[in-house]
Amino acid sequence: MPFRPFFLLTALDALLAVGLWLPVLLGWDVSGLITDPPGWHGRALLFGTLPAMMAGFLRTALPRWTGRPLVGAGLWRLLVPLWLAGRALSPWFATAHAPFLTALCLFVIAQVVAARDRRNAIVAVLLGALAGAALCDAVPSALALSLGLVMVLGGRIAPSLTATHLGLPGKADLFTGRPWFERAAALSAAGALAGWLLAPDSGTTAAACLLAALMQTARLLQWRGWRTLDRPSVLAVHTAYACIPLGFVAVAASPGIAAHLWTVGALGLMGVAVMSSMIRKHIGSAFARSAVVTACYAFTALAIVARAMAVLAGEEGPIWLLAASCVWSVAVLLFLAAFGRPLVLGRP
Repeated sequence: MPFRPFFLLTALDALLAVGLWLPVLLGWDVSGLITDPPGWHGRALLFGTLPAMMAGFLRTALPRWTGRPLVGAGLWRLLVPLWLAGRALSPWFATAHAPFLTALCLFVIAQVVAARDRRNAIVAVLLGALAGAALCDAVPSALALSLGLVMVLGGRIAPSLTATHLGLPGKADLFTGRPWFERAAALSAAGALAGWLLAPDSGTTAAACLLAALMQTARLLQWRGWRTLDRPSVLAVHTAYACIPLGFVAVAASPGIAAHLWTVGALGLMGVAVMSSMIRKHIGSAFARSAVVTACYAFTALAIVARAMAVLAGEEGPIWLLAASCVWSVAVLLFLAAFGRPLVLGRP
C-alpha cells in the first residue's frame, strides 16, 4: 500500500492542525509554540495536510492512470522527510512547505512526461502553481488551486466510484461525457475563483460565482449521486463535491462561509472519503459497511455545519468554532480507529 505513510501523516496532521484551536479557544497561551495560530492553521491545512493526502493518492493512482510503472518509485520516499521538515519549520517559516510541494510537482511531471500523458498535465500544472503559492505564502490562492485539483480529480473519482457501486462496466455507462461542457465548467470555475481572489465584493464576481455554481451543480448531477444513498463511502464523495457549488453561491452572501464550505467540505470531506475508499480497496473491502467509517463521514459533515455557523454567529462564533474543532477531531479519531492498523502495519 504505497499511500500508507502519506495517509497516516495526513490524519495525524489533520488532528493537530485543527486540534490546535482547542487550547486557544479555552484561553490557553500557545504563543511560545506558534506566534500566529490562525495563519499557521490555514497554512497547515492547505500546504501540509492536503498535499500529504495528494502525495499518497497520486503515488498510488498515477501508475494506473498513465499505464506505466511509477517513475523514480524509490525516490518518492524522500517526500516523507521533506514533508516532516516543512511541518516542523512551519511555525517560524511561512514558506517551509514549498520544497515538499516542488518535489511532488517534479515527480508528477516526470511521470506525465514519461508516459506522454496529456490528460494529467493539468494536475502537474496545478501542483506547480500550488508550490508557487507556498513559496509566496499566498494562502487564498492556495485554496483556489486546491479547489481546482478537487474539481479535476473529483470529476474522475465520483463517477468511477458510482459506476462501480452500481455494477456498471465504467463511468461511460453512467453518463455521456461532453468535452465541451467539461471545458466550459472549468473555465467558469476558474473565472469565478479569479474574481473571488481579486475583487470578492464586486457584482461581476457574484455573477461569475453564480454561473460557476450552476455549471458545477450540473456537472455533479450528471454523476447521479442520488443512486448511492445506500453506500455512504460513495455518497460522501458526492456530498464533498456539492460543497464547491455551495461555496460559489455563498461568495455573494458571506465570503467567510464560502471559504469554510470549500476547506472543511470540499477539501476535508473529499480527503477523508478518498483516503478511506483507497484504503478499503487495497485491503479487499472496497464497499464493506462499517459503522465507524460512516460515523467518520457524519462527524466531518457536522464539522462543515458547525464551522459555517461560527461565521454566522458573529460574536458568539467561538462556541461554534469550539464545536467544529471537537467534531472534526472526533472524525479524525474515528478514521484512525478504522484504518490505523492497515496504515501502520500494512495489513487489515
